[in-house]
Amino acid sequence: MRKILLVIIFFVGINCSAQEYLDVFSYSIDNERKSVLRSDGVVALPFFDDFTETDLTLNETKWQNGNTLVNSGFPLFPTNYNAVTLDILDETGKVYSHASSSPFIADSLMSKPIRLVDDNGEPLNPADSVYFSFYYQPQGNGDAPEVNDSLVLMFGYLFEDSMIWDHIWSTPGISLDSFLIKNDEQYFKQVLIPVKDEKYFQSEFVILFYNYGSLPSSMYPNDRSNVDNWNIDFVYLDKNRSYYDRTYPLVTFSEKSPSLLKRYQSMPYRQYVNNPTVAIATEYQMFISNLDSVVANTQYTCFVQNRASEWSFDYSSKWCNISPFTLDGFQNCDGDNSTQACPRLKNFLFDMDSSVDTASYLVTHIIKVDDENSTTKGDTMYGIQKFYNYYAYDDGIPERGYGVVPEDSYFASQFSVSVPDTLRGVYMLFNRTYQDANYDFFDIVVWNDNNGKPGNEVYRLKNQRPIWDDEEIFKFSYYTFDDIVRVNGVIYVGVMQHSEESINIGFDTSKDNSQYNFYNSGYGWENSSMKGSLMIRPVLGCDMLSLDEEDYVENKRLILYPNPSKNMLNISGVDSQFCDEIMIFDMTGRLMKQFTNNVNLDVSDLQNGLYMMRVVTDEGKSYTEKFMISR
Repeated sequence: MRKILLVIIFFVGINCSAQEYLDVFSYSIDNERKSVLRSDGVVALPFFDDFTETDLTLNETKWQNGNTLVNSGFPLFPTNYNAVTLDILDETGKVYSHASSSPFIADSLMSKPIRLVDDNGEPLNPADSVYFSFYYQPQGNGDAPEVNDSLVLMFGYLFEDSMIWDHIWSTPGISLDSFLIKNDEQYFKQVLIPVKDEKYFQSEFVILFYNYGSLPSSMYPNDRSNVDNWNIDFVYLDKNRSYYDRTYPLVTFSEKSPSLLKRYQSMPYRQYVNNPTVAIATEYQMFISNLDSVVANTQYTCFVQNRASEWSFDYSSKWCNISPFTLDGFQNCDGDNSTQACPRLKNFLFDMDSSVDTASYLVTHIIKVDDENSTTKGDTMYGIQKFYNYYAYDDGIPERGYGVVPEDSYFASQFSVSVPDTLRGVYMLFNRTYQDANYDFFDIVVWNDNNGKPGNEVYRLKNQRPIWDDEEIFKFSYYTFDDIVRVNGVIYVGVMQHSEESINIGFDTSKDNSQYNFYNSGYGWENSSMKGSLMIRPVLGCDMLSLDEEDYVENKRLILYPNPSKNMLNISGVDSQFCDEIMIFDMTGRLMKQFTNNVNLDVSDLQNGLYMMRVVTDEGKSYTEKFMISR
């Protein structure tokens, strides 16, 4: 149906000569399905990944290929925050070179070899009730896979030095709306499969997902970007399970850490300091779910800490009961529940230091469970609140692509500048299309305000083209202005397309800021009807901030191995002499163990379950990761 609609839109555009246009975008890495097991990382049961330990890339201790995207943008209401997305783009962000309008194999997700043995290393057999389960969702915030496309699961085993693959399960493409109807309005569907065949127990066992995708047969070459998105979450393989093993003793967060700003995901620190009460969101929503089968008594805590000073703020909700997600869904905002699901931070402001140009804050969200009467665990989630030198409506993940037709049409986003400042340039993220069909000229334009819509043009940077990076995912390109533009009050920053086809700029559909998006196709400025955020980030004050270094620090993750662990846990990613403080917390926030200057940790005294590790370096930087103890 989506492809037919595109054709209809095209002909309407010819007759009316004015049309907004929305396409899709994602990222993946490598499509090769390896034929021989890698010998550098065999893992043991339980095999579990909820994809919360890493961002963008897979956990290399569990997966042996990296051609899928770990993210919180494409999945809509995942089982818990983050999922892995399969799409049709390669590791550089390009549409696969073998892509066609007929279904083709695109992304793949393959586990490391798994030994099906018991705790003593003895081989398991079909009587040990080994089950594999996962949750999946078509489309999410991206594009719906067509009915001829599909998501496929295969089991592999080694036979005479070759991998033998068995088709186990598959499902045809479907829109999210239709999926919700068929799945009792649940956004993710659980699949649970017994591992019964004797051959899987005689050698290392491998799990493989892959998807079939197809390019739209569109009249617009610029449409041929990423389509047919699938999201997978909560992958779990273990012994002593059953068909009814469909709940987990965990109360967790679904969506990512929300912005604590009312309007933006990020804004210039100087603009915040000069008008803080207008910028702050004193109320936000947390999507909290109880994955267990029984009611849990919980408390929500939010802890905000300046990453460069001792300033901090904390908020704690009332204790209240949360029903199982299978019965009542996410925690509602009624009564005492509201202090958890919809926190209201009275009199909250970030600290203000006029002597600095930028600031960032670590935001920690914790769900504690009353463990005196329950075995259910809580969870911890982290976010970064940025105050750099740019405005951002988007969260950095472009689920779709935006443009307007015909040629010489405009689109723009509105920004509010509290005190006089200088506009030096703009960050933009453009999607890749098949054979880079959207490598077209455009102008970057700045307007003042005219009664809530773009008014007079105040600056134009002519004849620009999309800039892509072949190595780094979701990298914004910086366009430097030839002149310094002085701005104050409401301004608009956007693009005039030279081409008659969509420019396919990144569009974040997980953050709806359509009230601040406008387009003009020759009939005057109109407010956008497309729900989402244009990935346009105007840079104010000083010249371009070295965001590459900032993002590297924020995205750098520790690798904990083996994970799950039995007795010893090792840290990779930081040298032992720099680890001034290592703290291990349970999922209720209690400090369980503490180490100094060590990366080989004895955890033999910890009970089975999920834990959180926090490492503070000698430079004051902190890193956090989850790990599991399983014996």
